[in-house]
Amino acid sequence: MKRFNILLFPLLILAFTACNSNSNRNTPPQQPNPVAEKAAIKLLLQKYIIANETGNIGIIEEIWTNDSSVYTIGTDRNEELIGYEAVKSKFVNQFNMFENTYISARDQVIYLSPGCNSAWFSTVLQYNFTVEDTPREYSDLRFT
Repeated sequence: MKRFNILLFPLLILAFTACNSNSNRNTPPQQPNPVAEKAAIKLLLQKYIIANETGNIGIIEEIWTNDSSVYTIGTDRNEELIGYEAVKSKFVNQFNMFENTYISARDQVIYLSPGCNSAWFSTVLQYNFTVEDTPREYSDLRFT
């Protein structure tokens, strides 16, 4: 019986802490704020540009989810990056190769689904950097 009580106590604590209080039941769900959501996305995109300009891997870690299920395609369509560690490694390599990076963005458009649970964007970038003492410039890059 003592063993049963020892097991029952944590389960009761869990059950009581998982229950909603009566005050929360009468509160309507929070409505999404499209203006605030777009502002947050714009800030995230600005952070992404700053991270690339300054080579700040800490900002990249803030932006990207640290998950092994992350999947993205690199600059070469055959380049698949699977998992956050692969993405991070790619950024570290790029940051070590590039110097004097300057990125400007224009014509940015951010779209939200009606419930604000998904978003997509496009912007045009001017990307300047130096690799092995050779300046590079890429104009009118579409970033989506």
